Parts: sequence; structure tokens; C-alpha cells
Amino acid sequence: MDKIIAIIFFGAVFGLFPMIIFYGGIFVHYLSYYEIKEYFNSFFMQNLNLYLYCGFGLFSGIAFIINTNFLRFVYLACMLVFCSTLIPNIGINMGEKLFAKNARINIDGQIKIAKLIYKDEKKIYYKLSDNPKIQRLDLK
Repeated sequence: MDKIIAIIFFGAVFGLFPMIIFYGGIFVHYLSYYEIKEYFNSFFMQNLNLYLYCGFGLFSGIAFIINTNFLRFVYLACMLVFCSTLIPNIGINMGEKLFAKNARINIDGQIKIAKLIYKDEKKIYYKLSDNPKIQRLDLK
């Protein structure tokens, strides 16, 4: 029973670090590249993939509780992959793959095709083909 509690505790802690670094790299490079003003906490919580976090957290807990160096090595290798978003080009490209898409949106009663840069529960950041400036649309 103690090992199960330890796996859950260490998994929750060590599974969160790579997620913070991954989304931190996207936040720093992708959102800053498009000059989107967001707080990291709200950005992180709205985009955290809970399935990935639970799976990686379980793996992390097992890797640190069960005494095998191979699993710890795999954890460190995964950590390096997650850290790759701290490289500007990779952070921007990963942000593009996760968030950017073309969509039809209603702007002042007109349907327009726009490139969505980032969307959350309350707002959309988009760019129109005839206007290179990033604009914000508050959702009701």
C-alpha cells in the first residue's frame, strides 16, 4: 500500500514537470511570437491534456519507485523531448500544430475565413488574410 501511495505522489509531481516545461516552451515562443497576452496559469490549465498527464504521471511514479535505471533513463529521455519546445523554432512549430487552424468565424455579423492562432473558452485570437495584425474576439 505504501508503494502505491508513493507511486501516485511521485507520479503527480514528476509527471507535472515535463508538462509545465512543454507548455512553457509553447507559451514563451508561440504566444510571444504572435504577441498574445495571456497568463501562463490559465493557458496551462486550459490546454493540459489530462490523459497524457495521468499516463506520464503513472509512468513517472513507477520509474522512480521501482528501482530500475532503465525506466529513469526513459523518463530523462522523455524530459528532453518535452524540453525541445524551449528551442524557439520547435516551440513555434509545436504551437502551430496544436492551435493554428483555418476556420470560419462570425465577425460583426459577417462570416469570414480566418487563421485561428489561439482559442480558449472566452476568446479567440485570429488573423485575416487581408490584415496581418492579430485580432481578438471575445466569446459570449
